Amino acid sequence: MYLSRLLLDPRSKQARTDLANPYQMHATLCRAFAEPDQTPPRFLWRAEEGKTPTVLVQSLETPNWEKLLQRFPGYFAQAPQYKPVPLEHLQPGQVLRFRLRANPTVTRRDPHNPTKRKRYGLRSVEEQLEWLRRQGTSGGFSVLGAMVVQSEKVRFYKHSKNADESGPSEALPIVLQSVLYEGHLKIADLEAFQQTLAAGLGHAKALGFGLLSIGKG
Repeated sequence: MYLSRLLLDPRSKQARTDLANPYQMHATLCRAFAEPDQTPPRFLWRAEEGKTPTVLVQSLETPNWEKLLQRFPGYFAQAPQYKPVPLEHLQPGQVLRFRLRANPTVTRRDPHNPTKRKRYGLRSVEEQLEWLRRQGTSGGFSVLGAMVVQSEKVRFYKHSKNADESGPSEALPIVLQSVLYEGHLKIADLEAFQQTLAAGLGHAKALGFGLLSIGKG
């Protein structure tokens, strides 16, 4: 598993476009893993706020950021960096710091159509923290302490072709609940936890959610 740290140059038009729309960002990042006509492998990513826009990318395959730079010169503020993610030091019972941007949701019956179920974003801090605890139960860890650093609705658009592939694309609005967590966790089941690190947590992983970053407690 590899972790890349990408510093984007805000003077780049493509970088600004990607930072404003997660669908565009994912499409751009895919270029480091596959050709445009190929299906890219799954990877996780998260945009970090700061003076210099930063994107973290976690992948099972080695990225080739040079291909992206060839397509978009001036995209990076610095040369991309990536390194293997060591997992052999992890042990059951180990306490770690964590950071996670997730899309916590619950599936309920659609009030407008009782025969269907619909996914809803969780808005209250209590519900968001309870969602995280449930994820830990199935993901091989227990939450020792966590706080919601940021919670907001994010809105962007996905461009979709018409059914007959003719005419202009249609802009479909997407609204997701974005929650940034920070805190400490304890590894309960090492194998399950390693799988969680690789697979991520929750929904909308292609849109910048689900990457669980850990560090020594």
